[in-house]
Amino acid sequence: MLWDESSSLNTSGPVSSNMTVKGQSEDPGSLLTLFRRLSDHRGKERSLLHGDFHVLPSGPNLFSYVRHWDQNERYLVVLNFGDVGQPARLEASSSLPASASLPARLDLLFSTQPGREEGASLELERLKLEPHEGLLLSFPYVA
Repeated sequence: MLWDESSSLNTSGPVSSNMTVKGQSEDPGSLLTLFRRLSDHRGKERSLLHGDFHVLPSGPNLFSYVRHWDQNERYLVVLNFGDVGQPARLEASSSLPASASLPARLDLLFSTQPGREEGASLELERLKLEPHEGLLLSFPYVA
């Protein structure tokens, strides 16, 4: 990735600002900004750093998993690798411990799609992903 537009002297063709580190750093909706925010969040959360990893059965072109650690916040990641939007249809997994079972509602932390309200409470049963969307959702530890 080029640092700024002046780096384009070493490339063939024009370079737009959204293709540079400088341009993406200034854009709150850029992939670089999202990566930095996710990386920062991961560095602060024990469940994401050290937590157990449990894959959940899900629909075609979907991949989902839960991360949890001790009595810390739990996280659900849902990824849609398909070209069409689809409901998550997450199923209970026998490998998922009771302390990490999915609640009816989860809080949205990050989405790869613009327009999703971060911090919104989403119903698991009605969770639908757009094409190529990824979600990071959280839910509390319940004893």
